[in-house]
Order: sequence, then C-alpha cells, then structure tokens
Amino acid sequence: MTTNLLPALGLCALLAGCREATPTKRSDGVSDVTQVALAGGRNLKESSGVAMSREEPGLLYTIDDSGNRPTLFAFDTTGADRGTWIIANATNRDWEAIAVAPCGAQSCVYIGDVGDNRGVATEHHIYRFAEPKTPNDSLRAESLQFTYPDGAHDVEAMFVTPSADIYLVTKRPLTRGGNRLRPALVYAVPASAWKNDGRTQASLVDSLPIVPGAQPLMLITDASMSPDGKLVAVRTYTQTYIFPTDPATGRVDHTAKHVVCDVAPLGESQGEGVTWVGTGRLAFTSEGKKQPLRIATCPVP
Repeated sequence: MTTNLLPALGLCALLAGCREATPTKRSDGVSDVTQVALAGGRNLKESSGVAMSREEPGLLYTIDDSGNRPTLFAFDTTGADRGTWIIANATNRDWEAIAVAPCGAQSCVYIGDVGDNRGVATEHHIYRFAEPKTPNDSLRAESLQFTYPDGAHDVEAMFVTPSADIYLVTKRPLTRGGNRLRPALVYAVPASAWKNDGRTQASLVDSLPIVPGAQPLMLITDASMSPDGKLVAVRTYTQTYIFPTDPATGRVDHTAKHVVCDVAPLGESQGEGVTWVGTGRLAFTSEGKKQPLRIATCPVP
C-alpha cells in the first residue's frame, strides 16, 4: 500500500468546487435477484469486470485478470456464449476494469490494465478498440500509457463518460496524518489524452464518500456509468454505491443524495464486476470457478 502524498486535509478542501456529500439514503439491499449460469466464456478463469454493450442490449463483455491472455469474452443475459477474441497489441499484466463508451463516432470497449496489488507499478495502460460486430472479427487495440502524479495506486474501478473521459477509483486503504484512513480517490484521464503520443498523467480530481478499509470487505472492485450518463455505480465486495453525476463533467455530484445498496445477499464468491442492464437493474460478476451471472435491482437516487 502506498501512502498518498497530499497534505492531511480533506480532499474537498483541496479541490475547487468540491463539497461534502449530502446524507445518504440507505436501502435494504438488492431485490428481484436472478442467477444465470454462463455457457459463454468457457475459458474464462476470473471475471474481473463486466460491461454492457452500447450497440446490442443484453450483450455483456468481461475479462480475465492478471497472468491470463489478453482475451475479451462476450455472453448475454441468458448466459449464452457470444464470442471470444484475443486482442492484438495488448498485454494482460493485470486487467481489472472494463467499460463500453463512445470513441469518436463509434462505440469502443475500454480495458484498464490498472491493477497493482503490491503498489509498485510505475505506469499503467488503458486499451480501447471498436466493439466487435461478429465472433470472427480481428480486434487490435489502441493503447494509452499513463502514470499517477503521487505514486503507485491499485485500481479496479474505471468508468468512462459519454464524452469519453475516463475516471479511475482507488481500491485499497490509503492513510493520511496520524494513519487515519482517507476516502477513495478519483483520478481523471481526459478523452484528449489519446492524442498525446499515447502517454499522459492522470489528474487527481475528486474523492468519494467510501473509505476503503473502514469495515470488512470495503475494497472498491468496479464501477459503471449508466448509459444516459446520469448515474455511476461503484461497488465493493458487499455494497454498491449509486451516485448522481454532474452532467457537465461526469463526476459524482456531491450536492445530491446517493444510495448504498447491500449486495451481500447475492452470495458472490468474490464480487468483482458491475454494469447497468436497465433502470436500477444491475448485472454482477464474481471471481471463482463457474460463478453465475447475477442480475438484481438496486434503488436509485
């Protein structure tokens, strides 16, 4: 774990326009839960994230994490196999995040090679490529290399806005003065970064009212922006936070109430993925052998 280098002040005191969140509306947890066995992704070992297609409702993409091949898997909400692709020009050092969002005039799959369990990596990569049209498509990724301004971070949560700006949320406990735990940090990589010779530095832009390490299993493992860009879901192993967003930036709107949805009743082996499949309807994936897809409803703000 790397200690953040910012002063021991609340992040909102350091960022213009950042205000503390309003009181949380808490829910009783997920409802209308459906479990779907996956016939797709037969070679999938550890689903470390999940994202819904923008071009075909009900089509989902997932990825393996560290040490596996650079493979994109597709299945649908019935569990049917919809294809597997090896991504050219990509390396799976520790793939932990996936999103689907615009990239110019087309819809792209974004993959975050952003995991760093030991907190030692000096650089990370985000790959993107157009959504495949058929199971026989050849997929070749465009690569963006980036660093953080304040040292290494372990990240598993990434969401991409309709304007193609990328946000990354730290996973693990971070400390400040007196070893006090601090909220999860949010870093931004603007859409324009893809034009900078494939290299950039992420900017620290926000924090969230989630404190990794403050209670058991409170580690952030995925995030997903709703298709209309109005909400973002950020999950831990046992909870999913749903935040309204600022339509101008795509960042969390700290003046609006958010919801905390208890997802522990899903009974996941190791909950890693979340994506939107409808209004208040979310799909969840878990690491673990033969884990099913879980689809459930959470209240929204």
